[in-house]
Amino acid sequence: MFNLANLRTLLSRVLLPPELHTVALFTPEGELVCYASEPSRTKDHVRVLVGLSTETWQEERDQKVGMVECELGHILVLPIESTKKAEDDDPLMLLALNSDKSIPFSVLETKGKKLVEHLEKPVAQLSRKLAAPSPPASPRGDRAATR
Repeated sequence: MFNLANLRTLLSRVLLPPELHTVALFTPEGELVCYASEPSRTKDHVRVLVGLSTETWQEERDQKVGMVECELGHILVLPIESTKKAEDDDPLMLLALNSDKSIPFSVLETKGKKLVEHLEKPVAQLSRKLAAPSPPASPRGDRAATR
C-alpha cells in the first residue's frame, strides 16, 4: 500500500534539479496525493501544476499521455493504471512531471514511464480496496438484543 514517506522518496529520485524540478501524483479530479520538488518551488506552484495537468489530461487522454509547453515549462502527464478498463474510464491516479524547456518531452516520458511501472502495483492494490464492498454495519437493534 502507499506509505507517503516512501512515496515521496520515490518521486524525489526522478528529479534532476534545477531542470526537472517537480513531480506530482494526483487524481484525475485534481486532488493532490503526494509531490516532490526542489526547495525553491512552493506548494502554490504544485497546485497550479496539478490544475494544468488535470486540464491537459482531460484534453489529451485519448493519446494516453498529456504534454504541454507553457509558462511553467514542459509538463508531461501519464496515467497510472494496471488493468485495462473501459475507454471512457479515468485512471485512479495521474503522474505529472514538470521541467524547464531544456528537457525534451522524450526524456520526461522515459522517466515518467519508469516511475509509473513502480507505482502500478500499489495503485492496483488501492483500487481493489476501494472497489471491495464494505461489510454491512449491524443495525443498532441487533447490538441491544445481544446484551
